Amino acid sequence: MFLPSVSVILVCRNEEKTIEHALNSLINQTRKPDEIIVVDGQSTDRTVSIIEKFAEKINNIKIITNVKKYTPYGLNLGIKNSKGNFVFIAGSHTEFDKKYVEYSVDFLMKHPEASAVGGVSLATPVNAKSCLQKSMAFSYSSPFGTAARHRYQVKEPLEVDTVAYACYRRKVFDTVGYFNERLLRNQDIEFNYRMRKKGLKIFLLPITNNYYVPHGLGDFIKKNFSNGFWNYITLKISPHGISFRHFIPLIFVVYLICLFLVLVLSKNIVFNIILAIPFFIYLLLDTLFSLKYAIKEKNVLLLFCSLFMFLLLHISYGLGTFWSIIKSILFTKGEKV
Repeated sequence: MFLPSVSVILVCRNEEKTIEHALNSLINQTRKPDEIIVVDGQSTDRTVSIIEKFAEKINNIKIITNVKKYTPYGLNLGIKNSKGNFVFIAGSHTEFDKKYVEYSVDFLMKHPEASAVGGVSLATPVNAKSCLQKSMAFSYSSPFGTAARHRYQVKEPLEVDTVAYACYRRKVFDTVGYFNERLLRNQDIEFNYRMRKKGLKIFLLPITNNYYVPHGLGDFIKKNFSNGFWNYITLKISPHGISFRHFIPLIFVVYLICLFLVLVLSKNIVFNIILAIPFFIYLLLDTLFSLKYAIKEKNVLLLFCSLFMFLLLHISYGLGTFWSIIKSILFTKGEKV
């Protein structure tokens, strides 16, 4: 019986708070990876020393230095230095289900029509007692917070447009190429679009990996802003490589700006009320989702934290895209992205 080899590519930079969780979950898989290639972007904290301690005990862990630091270059570097029949893209913020490698490889072996698979990336607080972190996690894992299917549970394998922490057949890279190194974000979304364009199918599996959310509000805002910022750049580089859903927060932010200006400048009360109706509907939905979560967790403080976190997620993400467009118009006209 053919036993395929499995390579795990883990790109990281300054992840001393979560890298240990990620590595422990990878080396304790029911189906052991044949090699774990950690591509470090010249970390300035304890990340490398933590990895080296693992490498001293586990002989299949290899460390490569990512001199350019950014993620897509690191991914490509790791893939080109790997040998497995299947290539896993792992994340240093994530603790993987112990059967993730086994389940993914088994599915690909039994379903030749599948070229890549991934699991549910369930947002998880690093500090389970923190209401802010629990609300961050809920905002990422709720349909109201994000439309990405891989963020919340599924009951059976489902064909999707993209997944997080995918397991690819190696031949995918021969067919599609590698990750676009001009995209510091969304490189996986754009790559998966090129897969689908070639007729290759991607499946989301009903297995859950725990993604650790940012530690504080500043990191939360920065992450969302950066994700939103790269949406417009992705659109310019690959017009069909990103979905409409990624621009809904931008529409929301533009609406809020217009609403504010109208409320300040207009004296027509009826018109102002009509224009504000979508915002009231948004607040109603925000309240309903947050209230349901607070009741489930039996913590009234989560109602107010979640109300705030949904709004902060959507506005910071939308502002990132908005600023990307403004910056492109004002500062990068005629320049290459």
